[in-house]
Order: sequence, then C-alpha cells, then structure tokens
Amino acid sequence: MDPVSSGTHSDQAIVLVVDDDHDMVAALGDILREAGYRPLSAHSGNEALAIVARESPDVLISDLRMAGMSGHGLQAELKRIAPDLPVIIITAFGSIQTAVESMKLGAFDYITKPFSNSELLLIVSRALENRALRSEVKRLRIELARNHGLENIIASSPKMTAMLSKLAQVADSNVSVLITGESGTGKDLLARALHFQSARHSGPFVPVNCAAIPESLIESELFGHARGAFTDAKQNKVGLFVAASHGTLFLDEIGEMLPTVQAKLLRVIEDKKVRPLGATGETTVDVRVIAATNADLEKAVADGRFRSDLFYRIATVTMAVPPLRDRPEDIPLLIKHFLMRAGAEAGKPPPNLDAETTDLLTHYRWPGNIRELQNAIQQAVILCSGPQITRADLPSRITGDHHAPNHLEELASRRMPLEEVERQYARAVLASVNNHRGEAAAILGVDRKTLTRKLEDPD
Repeated sequence: MDPVSSGTHSDQAIVLVVDDDHDMVAALGDILREAGYRPLSAHSGNEALAIVARESPDVLISDLRMAGMSGHGLQAELKRIAPDLPVIIITAFGSIQTAVESMKLGAFDYITKPFSNSELLLIVSRALENRALRSEVKRLRIELARNHGLENIIASSPKMTAMLSKLAQVADSNVSVLITGESGTGKDLLARALHFQSARHSGPFVPVNCAAIPESLIESELFGHARGAFTDAKQNKVGLFVAASHGTLFLDEIGEMLPTVQAKLLRVIEDKKVRPLGATGETTVDVRVIAATNADLEKAVADGRFRSDLFYRIATVTMAVPPLRDRPEDIPLLIKHFLMRAGAEAGKPPPNLDAETTDLLTHYRWPGNIRELQNAIQQAVILCSGPQITRADLPSRITGDHHAPNHLEELASRRMPLEEVERQYARAVLASVNNHRGEAAAILGVDRKTLTRKLEDPD
C-alpha cells in the first residue's frame, strides 16, 4: 500500500475496521488516522457488533473471510441492529463474485486486495457522503411528516374531529380512499396527512390535478410513454404511477377524468401493473391511491359519466369533508393560524381583530371555504395600517358594504347581452380558481365542454 497525503476531518468520523488479521487491522488504522479519521478495531464479528452498539461508528470496513462469523454473517446482523451503517467489504481478487453478493446483501461498496491508500480513502469518503445524504433525506422526511401530519389539521368541531378519527383508523392500511367536499375545504391537506400518517410516509407523495392536465396528455402523464409512441415522444417517459411507487398517488378532481382513461386507471389499480403508451412490457407498481373530488360522483355514475366499477374501487373508504359553514367552531382557530402566517409573510407582527371584524368573520357563510378565509385574512393583513384589522380591511363581499360598485347594475347600464355577461363571469370564476377548468365548471354548475364554449369569443 502506498502512502497518501493526510487530510483533516473536523468531525472525527469513526471508522471501524474488522479483520482477524491483526497486521491488516493495524495498517488500516494507521492510514485512517493519518487521514483525520478516528479508527476503531475489531478482530471478530462478535467483537465488531459490541463496538457498533457502544460507539455507533460512521463507517465499517470488514474482511469478507474471517474465522468464526464471516463478513456476510456480520452484514446480516448489522442489517438488524444498524441498518443505516455503510459497510465496505475487503476481498481478494479471486473472490469478486462473493463481494458482489455482499453488495446484494446491502454493502455500500467493496475493495479488492491489493489496494492503494488513496483508493481506500476515496471509498470511505464516498460512504460518509452517502451516509450524510441518507441522514438528510431521513430528516427531511421526518420534517415533512411533522408538517403534514394529522396534528397539523386545525379543527375542534365535532364533525372534523370524527372525520380525523376515521382518517387515523385507515391511515396504515393500503385501501383506496375517496375524499369528497366542496372546493377549498382542504381535501389535499387531508390526503397528505393520510400519507404521512401511514407506513408509506417514507415513500413519495405524488399529487395529480386531473382537471389541470390537458386531455391529450393525461394518459401519458399517469402511465408514461415509450419513445416514438406519438409524434413528440422523443424519449421514454416515466409515468406518475411509477414515480409514486412505494408511496401514494393523489388523484385530485378525479371526476374530470375521461372515460377512456378511467378504464385504464381501473386496470392499473386492480392488476398493479402499468404499461406505458407504445410499450410492449409492463411494470409492477406498489402504489396507494387516494382520490378527491368536489363533484357528486354517485350522480356521475348514475348519469354514465363515471365508471361504477372504478368508483367502487377508489371509494373503499369515503371521507366527506364538511364545508366551513358547517364547522363554525373551527373558524376562530383558522383565523388565528392565518393571521400568524400572513403576518410572517408580510414581515410584521400579526395584527389583532376588533370585535366587529371578529363577528363578521365568524358569521360569514364562506362559500369558498378555507381557501376564501385564508385569502381574506391575507388581504386584511396587507391593507391594515395599524396593529388592528377593522371592517374596512375586509373584502366587500364579506362586509356587505354597498359603497362598492354594483357590477350587475353597471352591466345593465351598458346594455350588455346575457351571453357576454355569462362569458365575463365565467372568465372571472376561472381566474379565481387559478385556471382550473374542472373546478370552475363545478362552481358554475356546467360541464367542461359547456364552460369552454362560454369562454370562447363570438365570431
């Protein structure tokens, strides 16, 4: 082994060397110490396990062939007691195939004798980087679970409390869940809470707005496509089902899905296999499906607009989110939450509400539900000039103040045709829901084709 220039590691990463050859252990210890690591030594698998339990090393280097417990036997025990510990296997050149088997058992890497000091230190450095990256991913997942867990759902009303209790009961199962409710009630937050409360919390949560994806692309987005499947398919594309493997796929506004896509979705959910457009083979997927809708899917089934077999498949468990007007006990809690958030975003302390403003907000019907409440608070925090929000800071639709322009009278004075009034109103509704056509159509009480026709300018 050739000399290597020494480096420094301020965190003094601990590297445990395991080999029944005392000279090899001593030599590796010298190399690691000179490079700035803190080496520990063990001469058997059992001794190594005791040191791992006591010292929690950052990396373990083990010979493959040892008297007593082999390197493979040590790996099996480490997988049980220290699954995140990266293991580097040392093997002779003639045993590379056995080292590859170690990789299959979970080893980070292997190195063959004879090796250079720089080669060894490079692998140790990569193992430490990998461990740090895995730790960061784990930390972020824990933070995500904490930020999106059930405890972050703001509710004290009996209806919401009962629904959250039901959600907790089904979280750990793999059954499909259908979340229903008006626009703005927080169905997406509940879907995320369901995911992060489940055993799949370490897997991906992939949200899909079925109404926002163009009809021509929805199938490719969900299932993927092979290169050449259609004119613009210049390379293979992984679909969202595969992207959500070992996690949760959230199909928002599922009621807007085309019947042809509904049939393929049903087949994927039942068979747990995806065939990308233009591909001949299938990919097995392990995905939990959570769907949401603000439409009446049972009526859609009765009208023939939604497949009954798909409905019963996705609605194994159904959760109906009550509108905000039916949970008045939650309004003060939500106001306080949005005041603090809006204040932080505006860079100033959260203002207070005077008695009149509090009464207005509490007794307003909130047709736009939580989303409307959040927007109203954000506007009030921005517009208020002092430490207290007053009636004047609220939107006129909430206060009912009539000094605001009466748009219907204005349109009438301009002798505007009804068709143009409908067009302008449809565009305003569409803009208010961030151009989600499915949501706008539901608010207007029309289907998407009718909405598209109303939006078109006359010839």
